[in-house]
Amino acid sequence: MKMNKRFMSLLSVLAIGTLWLNTVDAAEKPLGMPNPMVSYDSVADAKIAAGFQPLYLPSISGYHVNKVWVIAGDVIDIEYMSDIEPVGKFRLRTARCTELMNDNISGVYGAKWENKKINGLSVAIAEVPDEKSKSVGYAAHWRYNNMLFSLSGDNLTYREFWRLLEHGLVELSQNYF
Repeated sequence: MKMNKRFMSLLSVLAIGTLWLNTVDAAEKPLGMPNPMVSYDSVADAKIAAGFQPLYLPSISGYHVNKVWVIAGDVIDIEYMSDIEPVGKFRLRTARCTELMNDNISGVYGAKWENKKINGLSVAIAEVPDEKSKSVGYAAHWRYNNMLFSLSGDNLTYREFWRLLEHGLVELSQNYF
């Protein structure tokens, strides 16, 4: 009987120890999918990581690079902020065309897209309402040669958004890609 109690005690201790070790291991393992957005210190670093040159707006434009990411190794996402008050912000994305990717790399879904011609290119543009701030942002995406581009802005007037597209980014994409 004593042997039986010792045996049962030993089994209990082993079972509790096993549960404790499994709990510790599970707590250390990340849950879910890894974040596909990897942050970089500069556009040059993101270019090296992704293996291609992104569309880039020089600081002479009145905007400066705030943050840079590479998404899933395929899309370079650059966040710009204006140098003047009120601070406007936009994200410029660039990707190479692949068979697996559609033309819209903006990350804006459920918006009503309207095609407009800018410098002879078809550019899809949408208003993007912000429920929290009750303001309206804008987004655009287009394709030129074998590259995809998108622009999405917050705290920008439509006029400023259009200026960035027509006299900046679409023209730059046509000249450099």
